[in-house]
Amino acid sequence: MSLLHLDDERKKGFPSPVYLLNYKDYFYLVESIRLLRDSVDEGGRTFNFDVYDIEAGNEQASMAEIIDTVNMASLFATRRFICVRNFQKIKKGDIARLARYVESPSSMSVLFLFNQMKDSKDKKDKSPDKAPLPFSLKTITLDFNEHELFDWAQKKIGSYGFTITKEALKSLKDVCEDSVSKFANELEKLTLLGRKKIDIADVEEAVFGTKGGTIFQVAGSIVKGDKSNAIAKYVEIRDGLVDIMALGALNWQLEGKIQTNNPAFLKCYEQLSDVDKRLRGANPAYPLELLIYNLSDIFSP
Repeated sequence: MSLLHLDDERKKGFPSPVYLLNYKDYFYLVESIRLLRDSVDEGGRTFNFDVYDIEAGNEQASMAEIIDTVNMASLFATRRFICVRNFQKIKKGDIARLARYVESPSSMSVLFLFNQMKDSKDKKDKSPDKAPLPFSLKTITLDFNEHELFDWAQKKIGSYGFTITKEALKSLKDVCEDSVSKFANELEKLTLLGRKKIDIADVEEAVFGTKGGTIFQVAGSIVKGDKSNAIAKYVEIRDGLVDIMALGALNWQLEGKIQTNNPAFLKCYEQLSDVDKRLRGANPAYPLELLIYNLSDIFSP
């Protein structure tokens, strides 16, 4: 399942009274709420579209308040849409209240529960998984597969009157690794270039371009074994880089330049894998200059 399945439910008029929407990346929350909001007539959005957050904070909502809203009659529309963010934070006592509602839901509303799942790569999140709900709900996992993500991206770029090559999308995804939010943000940058057809060179310019060069030029110096030049090029551009994205760019570029049967391939992979773990660990302050030096040393005569 994916965000497309939520759109399918929209086309069917949201036949279920309650939906549990699972996601990992924040991108899916934003896109889903946009889709649901656009499903309500513009004139009725003020009265028939509500977004609540049950996470502790200034705007925290109680489940009692949410259930009261769900049971209210809609105005100027067939049904009211209620979105609940951070459902993974629900308290045990509120699960019983929700269960009673699920047994006899309102025909005047649709309730959307956004549940952010833990990312297996997030080593900082030590909280235990919540127990399964004691009742069944219509459940959709919003994550795109690669084909769906690229299709969404091409439509997004197309809405601006541009086109983008599959190779450019593949390079952008590899650079952004598993973060769809970063992918979407960088995609927006590409529209600012004003190019009718966006290719890999445009991705390099928009994501990593500076007056001093790009991270891809750093990779070029690495495979030549030119340590000083590789580090010098990196120093020129590092202020505009996010470490994880720079690592992703190096990984993608070196993978394209080195054959897998080359002994250097495994050595580079070990270096990149080690730094990836460090950057995602408890102490992410790792000097990428050291990584670049070590990678260049692999190719040095």
